[in-house]
Amino acid sequence: MKHVIENETLTIFLEGELNSYNSEEVEKEIEGIVSKKGFKAIKLDLGELRYISSAGLRIIVRLKQQYDDTTLVNVPKGVYDIFEMVGFTNLFTIERI
Repeated sequence: MKHVIENETLTIFLEGELNSYNSEEVEKEIEGIVSKKGFKAIKLDLGELRYISSAGLRIIVRLKQQYDDTTLVNVPKGVYDIFEMVGFTNLFTIERI
């Protein structure tokens, strides 16, 4: 999973689908990345994410619980519609494509 730390912000790039089939693996990979520390904020770049299920939404909520300064960027319309439906638009700073 691609990630960069720049200006004390960790950006993690998610792509493809985030669903019950791969969420456990993705969550472990994200945990490994954030365990390295060295940042104060997290950006999840979702520009290449086509679909997210409730399992993927849980991963994002857990990150938000750990790091209040969590932003979702480059959110495609289909994923944004899901975020809007579940109320994420009230919980997160979201930047759409």
